[in-house]
Amino acid sequence: MKHTIFGALLAFASTVGLANGFDGDPPTGLYKDITDKMQALAAAHPELLQVFSIGQNDEGGDIFALRLSLTPTVVDSAKIGQLVVAAHHGNEQRTPDLALQMVEDLIAMYENVSVMDSILADTEWTIIPVLNISGYNDDSRHEHNIDSNRDYPGPCTSAAGGKLKSIRTLMGFIDSRVFTGTITVHGYIGTMTYPWGVATSNVRTNDHDAFQSITARAAAINNYGYGTSTDIVYPADGTYEDYVYWKHGLWSLLIELRDGTPPDITATSQAAIEFFTQINSTPSNQHQMTGRCQKGFAHLDRGDE
Repeated sequence: MKHTIFGALLAFASTVGLANGFDGDPPTGLYKDITDKMQALAAAHPELLQVFSIGQNDEGGDIFALRLSLTPTVVDSAKIGQLVVAAHHGNEQRTPDLALQMVEDLIAMYENVSVMDSILADTEWTIIPVLNISGYNDDSRHEHNIDSNRDYPGPCTSAAGGKLKSIRTLMGFIDSRVFTGTITVHGYIGTMTYPWGVATSNVRTNDHDAFQSITARAAAINNYGYGTSTDIVYPADGTYEDYVYWKHGLWSLLIELRDGTPPDITATSQAAIEFFTQINSTPSNQHQMTGRCQKGFAHLDRGDE
C-alpha cells in the first residue's frame, strides 16, 4: 500500500474566483457555475491544472474535467491515474462541491514544498465534477428518464450498458488509459462503501480485507459509516462503482455525502484523499466476481441513492 500522508498535510486549501468561458458553445444553466469555477482554478494554477473535455453527452454538450498533475497539458500514462466522478444524479447538487474541494486541497499540497510527496509527483488526477449535465441543470436525478448510475454493465446484469451517451463517453474515457483508483460522489447518507454493491448475498470480493482496512482509515476522518455497498446502502445492479472494479480492477469507493454542508465537504475531501493515498499503485488483478448473483435481491434497489 502507499504510505499515509498525515492528516496535517490535508488541511491546506486554496481559494478561487470566477473567470473565463470555453471555446465553442459555452455551458449553460447551473453547470456554467461549475465550469466557471473549473476555469478559474485552471487559470490560477496553469502549472498544475488543465480543463478538457472527455467527450459529449446526448445533447452534444461537452463533459468537462480537470486534469491535475505536474504535467497537466499532456496525458502521462507513466503516472498513476486516479479518477473522481460526481453528479451521476443531477439532484445531488452538492456533489460537485466535493470534487472541487478535492482539487483545491490537492493544489495546496502540490504547492507547499514541505508537504510535497512522491505520490503527488507520480500521480495524474482526473476530476469530473458533473457527469449528468442536463439532470444537474434541472435538479433531476435522471438523464433522459434514465438513471445514469444504473446504466453500466456489471457482473449481475446482462445489459450492455450505455444507453446514455454520457455513460458511453465515460466508459470510453476509462478505456483510454490505466486508472488505479476512483471515487464516485452521491448523497445524502454519510457513508463510504466499496464493492460489491450488486444483487448477491456474498458481498466479499477477493480484495475485501484491503478495501475494509483502507476505507476504515479514510472514514475515521469524517466519521462516516463504511462497508460494502450492498450491506451499507442497498444492492443495485448497473452502477459505476461496481462496473469499474469488475471490468478494470479499479480500487473503487462510493461516497454518499452526509449533508453537503461546508464542514461535511471539508472533512470528506480529506477522507477521500486519504483513500487515494492508501490504495495500491496498480489496479487489482483479482477483481472477478466469485459469488452468485441473486436476482431476488433486485427489488431491494430503492432507486433513491
